[in-house]
Amino acid sequence: MRPVALITGASSGIGRGIAVGLAQARHDIVINFVPPTEPAEETRSEVEAAGATALLVEADVASPEDRERLLQSTLDRFGRLDFLVSNAGIFVKTRGDMLAADDEADFDRVMGVNVRGLYFLALAAANAMIDLRKRGVVPTPRIVFVSSISAWSVSPGRAPYCISKAALHMIAQCFAVRLASEGIPVFEIAPGIIDTPMVAPVRDKYVQRIADGLVPQGRLGTPEDVTKAVVAISRGELDFSTGQVIYVDGGLSMPQL
Repeated sequence: MRPVALITGASSGIGRGIAVGLAQARHDIVINFVPPTEPAEETRSEVEAAGATALLVEADVASPEDRERLLQSTLDRFGRLDFLVSNAGIFVKTRGDMLAADDEADFDRVMGVNVRGLYFLALAAANAMIDLRKRGVVPTPRIVFVSSISAWSVSPGRAPYCISKAALHMIAQCFAVRLASEGIPVFEIAPGIIDTPMVAPVRDKYVQRIADGLVPQGRLGTPEDVTKAVVAISRGELDFSTGQVIYVDGGLSMPQL
């Protein structure tokens, strides 16, 4: 049977790229999305064009009921879960001086998806994976958390987002340590400035900064750059590197004098 990958936030951008890349690597795909539906349908078309079976599941990972339904729908449809890619993430509503940003509801919204939602989904998935492995259904389940260089690169104008990604880094570390003895490798992928809808509002600024030398390799990243790292993990090529952070940022994270 084909392995099954569940990708959260798979409607567009990095999530869509990962879904299509894993479909091309002979995985069947669970496409998690929140409305609107049209972008998720576009992802499904691309996944199916790659020869994979696609299951669309609308679910907000911040909701306990939606998380349960997402995981159960995966198991009901395919009877297995080989790969969880926790990619869902949302941005702050507005950028600005953090000293004037006192919107606690927005802070909670970002944490609800980027931290709490991904933590508890991974918790439920990990327990399911342990059972699947013990029963011989899935030989080596794997988990990837897609964080950001914003976990380390300070941007006070979007502090809640940075804080959420720093928390996600520790979530990945905790799962990697706990699941190592269960035979489940866990990884973190930290993208840099990737050309996605999330970056679109400030794309011109980043293009200029890259031209001025911000990124050593001299370009924006693409979803395909991130996908290559995810596919390598899915194939088991990095299993003995559990817990490692894989930077996909064109050298942006390297300290320079």
